[in-house]
Parts: sequence; C-alpha cells; structure tokens
Amino acid sequence: MNLLRDALLMIRDIGKASRVVNIWGALLNVPQLIGGLVFITTAEGQLVLATLILTLVVAGQIHKKTPFSRLIGLCHLPWLALLPWLIDRLLTIEHPVQLQVWGYYVAATISISLVFDVLDVYRYAKGQRTFSWASKAGSAQQGSDRIA
Repeated sequence: MNLLRDALLMIRDIGKASRVVNIWGALLNVPQLIGGLVFITTAEGQLVLATLILTLVVAGQIHKKTPFSRLIGLCHLPWLALLPWLIDRLLTIEHPVQLQVWGYYVAATISISLVFDVLDVYRYAKGQRTFSWASKAGSAQQGSDRIA
C-alpha cells in the first residue's frame, strides 16, 4: 500500500472527472502545502502541513475503496479541531503579514470546504453515495483503474 500514491491517483481521477472540483481542490490544497513548507518553523505551518498530508492520505484511501464517494469529505474531520485553534492563533498572536494572509486564506477555504463536507455526508446518508459529476469519469470503477 502506497498512501501517497493513492492520494495522487485520487487527485488524478477527480481531475479527469471534474475540472471545477479539480480547481477547487488546487485552491484548497496547494496553498496549504506551499504555506506549510514556507512557514514550517511555526506551529501553524507544521500543523497545517501535517493535517493536509493526513487528509490527503485518508481521502486517497476512501477513494481507493469507494471511488468518488461523498464520504471523502470525512477526511477533513481533523480540521474541526485545527480550524478554531488556527483562527485563535491568528487573532491573538502577532504574526508576520505573510503568515497572517496565508492563515486567513487557509481558514476561509477550509471553512467553505467543511460546509461542502457536511452537505456531502448528508447527501450520502440520503442515498446519494457518489458525486453526480463523477459520471463524467465513465463509471465509478474509474478510480480503481490503477497504473502499475
């Protein structure tokens, strides 16, 4: 099992299925990655980067087992704890402007993502197991077609 490879395959599969979701994923995850690396010497950078890696690994495993499942949003559960902490840190501790801008961007985008995730879990519970845009990938089996 290669956890990082599974996450990258999930990203590839989503990119093939939906340009809009692919763009949203990039707007959400790429700044977290870059900022996490740029601010790696701060607690904010370390925790955002670690959370990003954890969420991508979990999402990749969910996608591997059930491609395009609405349950992929469950990967963001760690953000329920990290988001209030991040906002509190940004409001109470003086940071360089670059870290503040990045931190607020991360907080805003992950907040939006959490709203989508709640809606996705609700829809899953109502029987809509996969995303409607996933049909563009051909079939739900697209995610299980792996490159050797």
